[in-house]
Amino acid sequence: MNQADTFGVFHNLPFDEYQQIPALNQSKIKQIIPNGYTQVKTYINSQALKFGNAGHCMLLEPEKFENLYLSAPKNLSQRGKKGKNSWREFCELHSGKIVLSFSDWARLQKIKKCFQIHPQVQQLFSNGNSEVSLHWKDSEYGLNCKARLDWLDSDSRKIVDLKFTKNIIKAASIKPIKNEFSLQAGWYTRGIYQLTNKTTDFFFIFIEKFAPHSIKIVKVCNEDFIKGQDQIEQGIKNINQTKTI
Repeated sequence: MNQADTFGVFHNLPFDEYQQIPALNQSKIKQIIPNGYTQVKTYINSQALKFGNAGHCMLLEPEKFENLYLSAPKNLSQRGKKGKNSWREFCELHSGKIVLSFSDWARLQKIKKCFQIHPQVQQLFSNGNSEVSLHWKDSEYGLNCKARLDWLDSDSRKIVDLKFTKNIIKAASIKPIKNEFSLQAGWYTRGIYQLTNKTTDFFFIFIEKFAPHSIKIVKVCNEDFIKGQDQIEQGIKNINQTKTI
């Protein structure tokens, strides 16, 4: 049976299979809360998304990163008609790779160095697994649910999530943490509890995309978990009213 058809904690489920699971996730809840705190963006900065995806892959799945990503030459520009044509030709020449600009590649390498020498970060990642998928039947709400965790340390009961940001002071200094972060923490810990009957701590690691690439670790407090659960309950209530997932 395909893992996507069963409930449990999965350590090797490909992302495309995870996406195909017909279940409720935290992103959907954020979208269905009317007049809520999260404004659904109609415009997505594709470059920022590409950088974030590459950063996650580099830090959490380094072997996959080496096979999947490639740096463009330093002198290769996407500016102007000539530059765009040259970029397209280079990408076509390396069709099996995701091409990053030389500047983005260089920034990622500097981020990796900061990440690897940060003692608290290394302690959090000393044990566990990356890209862990959860699929559960919620005992309270009766809905099929899912989540994709950046990092899970089952032994010490820790969940870790990476966030890349332009302004680390603004992103990581809010007390309590932003509502969308509290909802995510509440949803992921809820999934682990539903599947294992174990409570977990939750840590956000904020990483600044630009020099000096500062890193800030924020542990989610009980107040934030309560706030997250309130948001989840509001979202589930809306689902039951609209009969939509």
